Amino acid sequence: MAITLTTAQLRAICPGAPAGAVEALNVILTRTQSVTDLRAAMLVAQLAVGSDSFTRLEEEDGSRRALTPYFARGWIQLTGSRNYRAAGAALALDLVRHPELVVPHNAEVTAWFWSAHRLHAFSDSGDVHGCTRAIDWTATRPRQLALRRVVYEQARWVLAGSRHFAA
Repeated sequence: MAITLTTAQLRAICPGAPAGAVEALNVILTRTQSVTDLRAAMLVAQLAVGSDSFTRLEEEDGSRRALTPYFARGWIQLTGSRNYRAAGAALALDLVRHPELVVPHNAEVTAWFWSAHRLHAFSDSGDVHGCTRAIDWTATRPRQLALRRVVYEQARWVLAGSRHFAA
């Protein structure tokens, strides 16, 4: 059975996260079979940092970027026509003609990306750098990587034993 987050746990991991993010995160945790604290912690940390604490579903100024219309969308920041095409085929969505559909299908697209790229292999070994590189190689700059490690460690701590956050 997948890990299920509470609003209190999410806020302990990522204080700026909106309460509404919990429902979508729990869908993603279930669909990706995040059955261990390590898996859930990596997923939450990577998504939290990549989405500015679950507040951003589209890259800033994305429509003016070189990858337009396939700029970064969703908490996983799906980019590029190849990823849009593959996600669309897997989820029966026409993301090539309607890339904006990533936003209302954020949970499904994020779960698909995580599973399709086998990111739990990094989760199971605690490899924050490897997971970050597999999601977005540009996010491996020292400051960004350090932030992902901090959030990952906080998520591990909260999910591993801070049961008082479950209230």
